[in-house]
Amino acid sequence: MTASTHLRRNWRAASDTQIARVLRSARASVLAFVTVTAERGSLIQSWIANREVLEFEHYPPDDLVDTQRGSQFYYHSHRDGDQEHGHLHLFWHGTATGRRRYLKPGKPRWNRTEPTHLFAISLDARGLPVGLFTVNQWVTDGHWLDAATTMACVDRFAMGEIEGHEQSCRWLTGFVRLYRPLIHELLVQRDKRLARRSNLAQALQDRDLEVLSLIPIDWIADTDALEAESVRRQLTRQRG
Repeated sequence: MTASTHLRRNWRAASDTQIARVLRSARASVLAFVTVTAERGSLIQSWIANREVLEFEHYPPDDLVDTQRGSQFYYHSHRDGDQEHGHLHLFWHGTATGRRRYLKPGKPRWNRTEPTHLFAISLDARGLPVGLFTVNQWVTDGHWLDAATTMACVDRFAMGEIEGHEQSCRWLTGFVRLYRPLIHELLVQRDKRLARRSNLAQALQDRDLEVLSLIPIDWIADTDALEAESVRRQLTRQRG
């Protein structure tokens, strides 16, 4: 694979400030990935901790949840594929309109249907991300938000340094920032597919509709392309 044309086009049109911001996120993500791989063997091992991987089980068992930011994710494996070992499901906790739900001390954390599924990240056996995809509402339950509202939640998604998982949280936060333009495209494709159905409520519960949109990625090539765009701009400024 090669770097995403969609990302390169977006970065070409971005301001220097925007490029600098996403480059910081990308570099932090790469550093965290290298660190957790050296320390734990892989991102996947950082979550499964040498347990036997059972289909549909969550790793870590209680998920990783940032209660201050309302962000949550877990890893599991259940789909057959040449590349995918498993995938991450990302959630953001809010109301049915996408507003952040703040938690009160001593109250239950949240109900099962309150987390909103944002998107998922496929990983290969080495822990390298190889794809982004969305799933139908019946797969994860929770609120269903349109692409624009879901994207607003994605922009607020961030994982603090949860004890024992600091590096994977840093990796994921930076990864989401790097792929923001492609995540937006992924959600637009999801909604376009559902728009072909006359009854949205029925479509969201249709068991024949599971994965609604899918975009393969090459994380290394995309990161290199962003670095190249930064260098191109530096050379342009020097010549000018």
